[in-house]
Amino acid sequence: MKILRKEERPVAIVALIVFAALNALLIANHWQSFTRGAHVGFWSVFYNHLNMSGYDIFSLIFISCMRLHWNTLRHPLFVVVLLPLFWINHQIMPPTEFNAAVLLMGALLVAADVWGAVLMHRLLRDVVEVNRMDAAFLTAMFYGFAHVMIATMVPDHFALSLPLLLLTLLIAGRRLKEGKPMKLWQSALLFFLTAGMTLTNGVKVALAAWFVNGRKVFSWRSILSFLVPTLLLGAVYLWQKEAIIAPQERNIKRIEAAVAKKDPARIAKLKEHDDFVKQQNGEALTKSVPLLEWSDMTTSRWQSAVDNLFGESLQLHRDYLLEDVQQTRPVFVEYRSAVNYIVEALVVLLLVVGAWIARREKFFLMALSWFAFDMIMHMGFGFGLNEVYIMTAHWAFIIPIAAGYILRHKNSMAARVLVAALTLWLWAYNAVIVIGYLC
Repeated sequence: MKILRKEERPVAIVALIVFAALNALLIANHWQSFTRGAHVGFWSVFYNHLNMSGYDIFSLIFISCMRLHWNTLRHPLFVVVLLPLFWINHQIMPPTEFNAAVLLMGALLVAADVWGAVLMHRLLRDVVEVNRMDAAFLTAMFYGFAHVMIATMVPDHFALSLPLLLLTLLIAGRRLKEGKPMKLWQSALLFFLTAGMTLTNGVKVALAAWFVNGRKVFSWRSILSFLVPTLLLGAVYLWQKEAIIAPQERNIKRIEAAVAKKDPARIAKLKEHDDFVKQQNGEALTKSVPLLEWSDMTTSRWQSAVDNLFGESLQLHRDYLLEDVQQTRPVFVEYRSAVNYIVEALVVLLLVVGAWIARREKFFLMALSWFAFDMIMHMGFGFGLNEVYIMTAHWAFIIPIAAGYILRHKNSMAARVLVAALTLWLWAYNAVIVIGYLC
């Protein structure tokens, strides 16, 4: 298998230009503060200046000073990926007082973004089997979705998770077409990488193996192929906890005790913010079970679907633009124009019609099972429901895949015009807003 086919070169070139430009805009917007490497607190430098929709900027803090601020149980391999960047930056920053964290993370993001675009195009060509023009438009439409576009440039884990999910879909889809089982080393490696980047996404690899291998997925060898990487991820997590987290927590407690004694008003303000966050998060199913404390049983599902899941995820709201629901953004924001709701309805229509047309396609049913898992997790248990749009890169590829089956089976000019019009609208609307925000 070629790393890059001839027909994929234009896709890769355009993706490189677009994603490099978006990342460059974000970096340039905060260049003076982000590149300071001496006599600064990296939390205040990054967290107080870059807060797009609540995406984590903790990778930049880690690359700057190896301080961990995210849940490593949910992202055990994220530290492993970032460690080489910290080591490189640690060679640059002390003698030059120049912090290269944003440049190093930006390079990693752009590489993942280009890889993701090529994989999306290849998936549509090889598995869904649309023509080159349709694949190009559907790939562009996918990256035109608001929070797929945002994910390509913010220093969070989503841009790294996305190509791993697309790679899993591609490998599983090819195996389904060939009528061959997924090899155990493939499912083991994909599970290790995908679950390592985002723990819950490991379920999607297991679902893919089940669709491809059938009942053989329950054989002892197959079970071992998931058990071994799970144990390895557990070992990675425990190492991080002992080597990085525990010493850091002891240090933080000392700092908090000193601050509480010196500036009690600041502690009171932090408590007030914590109470606000709890209100925004809704009522959890339980607070005594790890991960389930992130559930939300009270936030409206219907309004979440309209305003956030198929709203903000795909088209940005101009009001409270890219604000964080944990800080200043309300959970629900309405669009100013009816046009946005019409576009939202058309995108949902593409998904529903495509799902009906592809209802007997095993590959689509596999992709649909992924979407169902995400919806059970977010809309059912309410995991991250109040900011469900930041998870868009984990599920929104179901939309171009569904649309691809419409184009392949119906060969309809009206459907092609609709896809092209939606693609142009999404890029014209979202990209203009993002560029305006950064400039």
